[in-house]
Amino acid sequence: MLMSMTGFARAQKASEHYDTVIELRSVNHRFLDVKVRGNIGISPLEQRVRTKMATVLSRGRVEVSIHLDPKGQSIHEIAIDRPLMNEFVRTATDLAEDAGVGASLSLSDLVGFTPAFQVKERDLADSATLWESIESALEDALTALAEMRRAEGTEMAADLAARMQTLGEHLDAIESLSDQRRATRQSELEEKVVELLKGAAEPSSVVMEVARLVERGDIAEELTRFRSHLELWKTAVGGTEPCGKKLDFIVQEMNREVNTIGSKSQDADIAERVIGMKTEMERVREQVQNIE
Repeated sequence: MLMSMTGFARAQKASEHYDTVIELRSVNHRFLDVKVRGNIGISPLEQRVRTKMATVLSRGRVEVSIHLDPKGQSIHEIAIDRPLMNEFVRTATDLAEDAGVGASLSLSDLVGFTPAFQVKERDLADSATLWESIESALEDALTALAEMRRAEGTEMAADLAARMQTLGEHLDAIESLSDQRRATRQSELEEKVVELLKGAAEPSSVVMEVARLVERGDIAEELTRFRSHLELWKTAVGGTEPCGKKLDFIVQEMNREVNTIGSKSQDADIAERVIGMKTEMERVREQVQNIE
């Protein structure tokens, strides 16, 4: 079964402690590359997210967006620089004594000393309930993403199957044309050999040159190898494991055979078929780049 590497999924979960929303966006990539970002600091949990993703996906660049809304508490907290605050109180008291006035600091005086206060993001990564909330939503999002990638892969499989059939038809036509031309070519070469041997000083060199020309125009091996690549393709797409890398390799080998057929053949009809195959192969190659 083919799986696309592009997709999008969104999952939302509500628990006792958090409202969690996770969005997944994936595009094609040679390997599995997971980028995690959140509205609060969850760096210690990022590796657990990547590990979870790897249980379902094998290739693709995936962006994981995690939005957490804690219940009953803010995602921010106020940090107090207590040594600085103590220094402020001590300095204010000393100043009052030096000036000979009474020193009486109120709460508003302390709160008004803003350098001692800092609003920062609350560290929730160590919370035992945080990962439970993330994992639950992540599992739902992963299931939806895999289903979308599978659906797109099914459409791609149908399109690629049609293109493989077209390539097979081109191959049959080339083989038929090659067989037809072989008899004519052989007859022409035999006539030339007879003429050349009549005045040749070294008959063996003529025989070698004729043999080279015959071998150069023979595309039987390339046709056989291309057919074997078609069978390998069927086996790969019919399996249960991700096959994108294998299909990419098969396409490269197919291109190699088609190029060789085109360079060996001097027939215009075969050349036209080769162009048709190259056109199909380019479309196949573009599709394969997005298969997991």
